[in-house]
Amino acid sequence: MASFDEVIPPGQAGTIKASIHTANYHGSISKGITVNHDDASQGSIMLSVKANIVGSVTVFPYPTLTIAARMKGFGGAPALLLVRKDDSEKGELALDDLKASVPWLKVSARKVTTPEPAVEGLPATAVGDYVLSILADHPPVGGSSQAITFKTGLSREASYTIPVVVNIRPAIVIQPAELVLQPRAEAPDSATGQILASLREDLDPKTVAVTSDDKAFVPRIENPGERAFRLVVDWTKHGKKPALETKLHVTAGGESAEVPVKVGTAAPGLPPPGTH
Repeated sequence: MASFDEVIPPGQAGTIKASIHTANYHGSISKGITVNHDDASQGSIMLSVKANIVGSVTVFPYPTLTIAARMKGFGGAPALLLVRKDDSEKGELALDDLKASVPWLKVSARKVTTPEPAVEGLPATAVGDYVLSILADHPPVGGSSQAITFKTGLSREASYTIPVVVNIRPAIVIQPAELVLQPRAEAPDSATGQILASLREDLDPKTVAVTSDDKAFVPRIENPGERAFRLVVDWTKHGKKPALETKLHVTAGGESAEVPVKVGTAAPGLPPPGTH
């Protein structure tokens, strides 16, 4: 933001006052100011404001956190951050009022009382540091921007915010989302179809299981034990009122997905689905 003398008499001096909001900034920054005027002998004047912002704390390994599959902070293994008081700050770091922006983002802190060696990307700790533990507990699917906030008990930055970016894809991806089986005219009493499925990186492919709500539809997995696999469904007509619809239930590592399956009516002698 800037304020200035709007009229400066010829040969006189004017004043420009500029301020920079430094919240969540650390280190060297530079901002430009353009001064426009009515002196035809020269163009606009460019000013540069530079500052070195020294905060109350430093966060290791980075001042921001990303949580996604295959990263710490998701799937049971918490992400760790180290909060350390800057050497130039007076007083004692007293982390308090630790909060996350959403309930499913679980965060806790412990104060370091004895030095500890470097671990999991964090530098060796010093007495007075704080170690934060962050875990996304059943976060919603998709991307979101969250935050962790706390009070420092220090003068320059009484409060601090750590941005957290969360990217979670579906646990089980099914393509297509619905399966239609088409009996052939020469074989109207049976049909076979397949869909493609893939698992999120944190799920164990060996835990995959598939069940059907109706025994006329028999699912089987091709390439079992692989993260991406084919799900083949065999249907056989039973009785005068055969089952023409079902749901498949795909489960892995406590996660699940449903796949509607139905039999098309291209073959003669089959009633429309839902009429049996």
